[in-house]
Amino acid sequence: MFREAIIKAVELNSRFIPPYGMGASLYIRPLLIGSGPEVGVKAAKEYMFMVFVCPVGPYFKEGFKPVDIMICRDHDRAAPLGTGSFKVGGNYAASLVSLQEAHDAGYGTTLYLDAKEKKYIDECGPANFFAIKNNTYITPQSTSILPSITNLSLMELAKKMGMKVEKRPVDVAELESFEEVGACGTAAVITPIKKIFDPVTNKIYEYCCEGKPGPNSVKLYNELVAIQNGEIPDSFGWTEIVDL
Repeated sequence: MFREAIIKAVELNSRFIPPYGMGASLYIRPLLIGSGPEVGVKAAKEYMFMVFVCPVGPYFKEGFKPVDIMICRDHDRAAPLGTGSFKVGGNYAASLVSLQEAHDAGYGTTLYLDAKEKKYIDECGPANFFAIKNNTYITPQSTSILPSITNLSLMELAKKMGMKVEKRPVDVAELESFEEVGACGTAAVITPIKKIFDPVTNKIYEYCCEGKPGPNSVKLYNELVAIQNGEIPDSFGWTEIVDL
């Protein structure tokens, strides 16, 4: 039913699919809402499942270009063992104030640290964080991080390219040792990060030589987008052709 609903939504809205080569896409959002009448704090007994689609451009207006981000230490995105690892609408509410503060200060998004110790990197705004060092793809492991399909795909592609992959707690102190850093997610795919500013220590971590994305980030981005666009064979079985 889930698969059929997605395909039906795409078929019925095929006229809104952006033309090939524009860098835009038809964003698909499955949604589940508790619709049963309940009074009190408890789970609903009835739910409404729906799928909506919407044509979108690049998540960041800069597109596949490095952005500056700011570390957030005075707001928590999600609590340990809470709902951070699930795609729940309420998770976004906790990030709205800090994201606005980052935008007002001229930054593309925020980098959240773990809520317990403020020592380990959590998520990068509404996306997963990754870093590259010594031919190794590194991404944080935490009970409050949403498991990104894009991040999982990039891990597989990194292995295919001969890179090591480490999913582990990432100490914020490691930022100065990374060669490349970025954010990844469905809408953005990969957003390279040029600069990370820590407003508490006034420390600045800089990447992207001459303002250009790192070579590994470019390779990973091009490979994943090419698979998504059907430009190269999909050896992973990730894509499905919909006849319109």
